[in-house]
Amino acid sequence: MSTEMQSPVDDFSQCHVGIIQNFEALKVLGNSDISDPVQPEIQKSAKKLVQFYKEVVLNHHMEEEQELFNMVLDCAKPGAEQSEAKSMVDRLTKEHRNLEKQWKTIEADIKKLSKGKFSKLDKDASVNMAQNYLAHAHYEEQEFLPLSAVILKDTGLESLGFTLHTRHNVDKIPSYM
Repeated sequence: MSTEMQSPVDDFSQCHVGIIQNFEALKVLGNSDISDPVQPEIQKSAKKLVQFYKEVVLNHHMEEEQELFNMVLDCAKPGAEQSEAKSMVDRLTKEHRNLEKQWKTIEADIKKLSKGKFSKLDKDASVNMAQNYLAHAHYEEQEFLPLSAVILKDTGLESLGFTLHTRHNVDKIPSYM
């Protein structure tokens, strides 16, 4: 068992594991032949995707934008590091909004399927959204999170860790805190 401490930046990376699995599932759903009545496995997959998007993806975007992105920008060294971080944050934030718009175009159909009601899911829109999200997560993993770890290595980790811990454990915090 490793005694190495996990950094809060790793929390965002770990979140991507589930995101990747679910967007791979969206790609499969988008490529599925959906019949009427809706197959039980299609309904189950759609139900899981609706719940996952609502409970995980939107919260993940909010946490990145409100916590991680701000902390990275605040701690980046003025000059090239700050410029690179700002460029990445701008790109990722724009991608979040674009991915959320893409979801809106398929959401109604996926919700119908999740209730066992037949719907003609737009295969191209579903597969494109899944592929775009996978590319977004890959960029974060390969480019932004490594830069974030460097920027936060001396100053930001403790604060970011506390913020994330507080957010994920808000129901366990005494009211007098």
